[in-house]
Amino acid sequence: MRETLSQSRFQKIFFGEFYRDLKFSDIDIGIFLSVFFLSMLGIVMVASVTIPLTDGSLSMTFNHILKLVIAVVVGLYVFRFSFEIWKSIDIVLVLFSFFLLTLVFFPIIGFEANGASRWIRILGFSFQPSELMKFALIIYISSYCYRRMTEFKEQWLGFWKPVSVVVSAIALVLIEPDLGSSAVIFLISLTIMFIAGAPMKQMLIILFMGLMVFVCMIILVPWRMQRILSFVDPWSAYGEGGYQLSQALIAFSRGDLFGVGLGESLQKYHYLPDAQTDFIFAIIAEELGLIFCFLLICVYGYLIFKSFTLARNSRIRENYFESYVSYGIGVCLAFHVFINIGVASGMLPTKGLTLPFISFGGTNLMLMFALVALLLRIDLELKENSDINRKVMSG
Repeated sequence: MRETLSQSRFQKIFFGEFYRDLKFSDIDIGIFLSVFFLSMLGIVMVASVTIPLTDGSLSMTFNHILKLVIAVVVGLYVFRFSFEIWKSIDIVLVLFSFFLLTLVFFPIIGFEANGASRWIRILGFSFQPSELMKFALIIYISSYCYRRMTEFKEQWLGFWKPVSVVVSAIALVLIEPDLGSSAVIFLISLTIMFIAGAPMKQMLIILFMGLMVFVCMIILVPWRMQRILSFVDPWSAYGEGGYQLSQALIAFSRGDLFGVGLGESLQKYHYLPDAQTDFIFAIIAEELGLIFCFLLICVYGYLIFKSFTLARNSRIRENYFESYVSYGIGVCLAFHVFINIGVASGMLPTKGLTLPFISFGGTNLMLMFALVALLLRIDLELKENSDINRKVMSG
């Protein structure tokens, strides 16, 4: 068993637990290399997209590197905390996330971009509270389903308590408006509750209600409806809602199997909007080709598979909280990747979600590194428990 420094509960909550003999070999090398590869690719692609558009200026690339460094620091900080600490602060974390979500509507602190009020400005940096809410709800729903497992499965009120929290969060995010993040929050929460054994009747009710809300949000907002219609045939709506998708498909067609070469994209020259964020996968396809895109999807697939593997192993050892968290992380990664790639390749209607670890944007980078840190912590604690069990059995 690892020897730990003597710490008060206050120190553990704010600074985490400090291992004296933590080694690099304790870190899962597969997860580490996958995240390292994706992060380096992100730097290369952001530089490839943005440098030609700023007359040789490296400011946006340096900005992305700075945000990546901050995200790594956030990940290292999250890694320090044991899951006992996360279980004890789940409600505080959700309440803090709600507080930040309300700040986006206040003048000076919150600011609007592209017709949406999704960001707050802190010390010169913009921050998107909906990303923190995804993290907080993974912790909260997992903790609730673990702590009140019997009540959650058998009592009507026990199921609707966490649902009310999720619905409140989604309502605030929809007001911003941000339909994409709302959908991800809804699907992550629903998946965790389903895995935790939620009654099927209640699950079907909330699923139906959620689908009706999202359908209404699309039908009642003209520009969202235009996106759906243009998705069916983007070329017929080229000058309207189909412009982005048309340009993305042109990027795919130019890239073919092996790409036109790194830095040789034409679509990034103001043809494809949001090329460094929502549609960076189309630029990757154009410059590096479809074969590289397939390899990239395999890397994401490995991370998602690893999340589900850790979730299964935790469940076998009856570490249900860690299991639910790991499932939530895998689902969060899967939906972000699926929606971003689906939008860029024309499989889904246009919706702004970043590609994990690659797209330009600091808050999502912090979210992803925090989630990976939780995975690494789950893996570490599973190894420690296995070592303890072996010593007990051998003794």
